[in-house]
Amino acid sequence: MSFDAIPGQTKVTEFLKQGIRQRRTAHAYCFAGPRGVGRYRTALELAKALNCDAAREDACDRCRNCIRIENGNHPDVWIIEPDGQSIKIDQVRGLQRAFHYTTSENTTRVMIIQQAETMTVQAANSLLKFLEEPITPMVAVLITEHVHSLLPTVLSRCQVLRFAPLAADWIAQKLEGEGFNTAEAWVAAHIAPGLDEAREIASIDGFALLCERVIQWSGEIVSGKSDALLSVQTKWIHKELDKERLELVLDLMLLWLRDLLNQKLKRTVPPVFLKWEDSCRRQAPRWSTSRLLHGMETVIDARRQLAGPVQPQAVLEFMVLAMQGGATNVQSRRRSF
Repeated sequence: MSFDAIPGQTKVTEFLKQGIRQRRTAHAYCFAGPRGVGRYRTALELAKALNCDAAREDACDRCRNCIRIENGNHPDVWIIEPDGQSIKIDQVRGLQRAFHYTTSENTTRVMIIQQAETMTVQAANSLLKFLEEPITPMVAVLITEHVHSLLPTVLSRCQVLRFAPLAADWIAQKLEGEGFNTAEAWVAAHIAPGLDEAREIASIDGFALLCERVIQWSGEIVSGKSDALLSVQTKWIHKELDKERLELVLDLMLLWLRDLLNQKLKRTVPPVFLKWEDSCRRQAPRWSTSRLLHGMETVIDARRQLAGPVQPQAVLEFMVLAMQGGATNVQSRRRSF
């Protein structure tokens, strides 16, 4: 593999290649971006290119150093991952001790720190000293989804490179090539920023049924009746549906509302829910444009709340009420006495 084989990140890889070509590689990088977009793969390719016997701007993938790095057994390329919930100071100290040993003259040592935002304050401070006083030619690569969670003093020592989400059509094409259903692959590709996560979503047992339930729930919400609230209790809140799956439900709802809005505005863009175009055409007239926009904002807000220490049922119920215009607007099928 090489930098050129990393999809969707040409801006980042060209920047790294230029730095290697001009011998102006930074001593520390922060690869920031969502999971599954090639951050770790790029870090490995950087380590290979810096130590390739061919001494080019990219790895040859044939020399001894390239092969050892690819196979994970090069003594001067270290990969640190969280030990439990965090990266601890002992892990950084172990790295420092290892780097004290001499190495060959043309070697650039590389440390790759996965989920760098999980470093404890002690570990981050220890790494900071290491970055400020390197004892050998080295490059550090900090990989993170949450760049602002890094210690500011550590981040200030890094060249931040931002990785963009991969194109949905590229992800969908890859999933179809792996045998996934076209309609389900297309939906998963619009939810996940990378191929691995999209594959996980498309592999969910009953994923198509989950999409249909979200579409039905949207119809219940726009009807203004209490069915939408009952669905929170009967369909979404139970032991088998954890918070991560509920987040997926809200992601699906947001995409569905966007499809409805595009249908409402007669935009000539391919729908995300390809398999359910007829449902979209039937449901769209029941929504006003302003209500769809408000609904999308409400779903985004609920998605944000769901990531915190809250009761999922309360979040979903409040979302439904907000989308229906408040509790007083929720109609009930029960007849008054």
